[in-house]
Amino acid sequence: MANPLLSRAADVGGALLGRLQDLRLPGVGTASAKDDPARAARRWRVVTVLLPADRVDPGDLPAPLAALGDRIEVRVTPAPADKGTEVAARYRTAPSEEDIGRLRAALRASKQLLETGEVLRMDPRPHGERAQTPAGRLLDGVVANAKKEGVL
Repeated sequence: MANPLLSRAADVGGALLGRLQDLRLPGVGTASAKDDPARAARRWRVVTVLLPADRVDPGDLPAPLAALGDRIEVRVTPAPADKGTEVAARYRTAPSEEDIGRLRAALRASKQLLETGEVLRMDPRPHGERAQTPAGRLLDGVVANAKKEGVL
């Protein structure tokens, strides 16, 4: 039989954690999803590249970032704990949601180009096209959206 005191402590702890989850301290670990859209749009988007900082030239950006041209600003800094290089980018003017997705995709593709020299592709599939079943169409949609959002 469970100890009622431990059970109550777990309930209280869970409730407290639920309330703390929404607590925000300005500028401390806040996700852009919780910020107002204007502030979230101005955030730096960052990827860590497993290369030393001297091998990543901010003047010679990989093609996906270079394609965004003067619309973005880019900074390259050593990553914490000597874990490579951080490549950060943000738009100079207020971007749309589609622009932010395009920037995130460009950063991920640039990371792959810098580290391996090529961008991993799931399409076209080497074995042919995916069957256009309901599940196949759903998977194609999820894969297409993952390019912008960074999650599958």
